[in-house]
Amino acid sequence: MKDYPQGSIVVSEVHFRDEELGIAVDPETVEFYYLVTNEAPSTVLTYTNATIPAVGTIARLGVGWYKTWIDATAFVGVTGEFWDGLGANQAPGEKQFNVVARGSF
Repeated sequence: MKDYPQGSIVVSEVHFRDEELGIAVDPETVEFYYLVTNEAPSTVLTYTNATIPAVGTIARLGVGWYKTWIDATAFVGVTGEFWDGLGANQAPGEKQFNVVARGSF
């Protein structure tokens, strides 16, 4: 798990692949969720045809390749992130990162 100082912009990306065919694929719908420890609800983003990643926006950078930015200014703690491909070419992926208060990094 990687540590980021509070106030960072954390980049998250995913590559969806058809493991059987060994090729990149696009799901029908792409969603991204993140949840900071002890905070609710989780933040949910849905891909809406953007091509440039930004805070609060999922961008498609190529076949099966999606990226978003998370603004870690307002929180501290372990953050779980989860990408979900829905419909055709379904595939999930998840990982965690930690945001630590300034001065303790």
